[in-house]
Amino acid sequence: MRRDYIPKNGMVIYQQKGLFAFSMDSVLLGAYAKPRGRTLDLGCGSGYLALMAAADADAVVALDREPEAAELVRKSAAANGIENIEAVTADLRDAAVGRFDVVLTNPPFFKDGIRNKAAKITAAKHLDDDMRWFFHAGRLTVPGGTVYGIVDIARFQDVIEDMNEGGLQLAHIRPVYWRGGEEARRLLFAAKKGGGRHLRMDRPLYIYEGTEYTREVAAYYGR
Repeated sequence: MRRDYIPKNGMVIYQQKGLFAFSMDSVLLGAYAKPRGRTLDLGCGSGYLALMAAADADAVVALDREPEAAELVRKSAAANGIENIEAVTADLRDAAVGRFDVVLTNPPFFKDGIRNKAAKITAAKHLDDDMRWFFHAGRLTVPGGTVYGIVDIARFQDVIEDMNEGGLQLAHIRPVYWRGGEEARRLLFAAKKGGGRHLRMDRPLYIYEGTEYTREVAAYYGR
């Protein structure tokens, strides 16, 4: 376990290198999402999204199936004097945590491929064969609520199927490119529970200009 700082707001965050540490995807999603009311950080890891949401949400639940993740979140919340975050250890498929106005999630990307020998690393990066992540995200969202996510673009068709069966309708998409002239690698998106068919596509988000972060992304990191 190590104690790090989030430069943008000076918060303390406890992490475990290689397993429960926030990535760029979490930073992008934290800047994109609009937490409110009762908010869930689904698959919270070290709890970066929960910490970011705490200022705007009335109450935040950080959920992960690994007990170590919940402990990291509790330590970070205490270190920052945050009292509206509850850390819960449970599997999203049967978690009894009620429903939420907003769900934030940066899920595992892979359903197949080579898996790490460390079971916890595999669990953090690979979905179980029967784990329909966004179906359950929809189940945990109140009517009219919003799910915010970021996914590898290659997985997006599976995500749409699961969202539709979970009662979620896409409302907003923002494609993420590493650099201009390349194909998009990620999709940031918002989906409404019981929403209509209106879909808005935002301007592209570029991560790098040359070897440096673009001005927008640098601001996400507080640079």
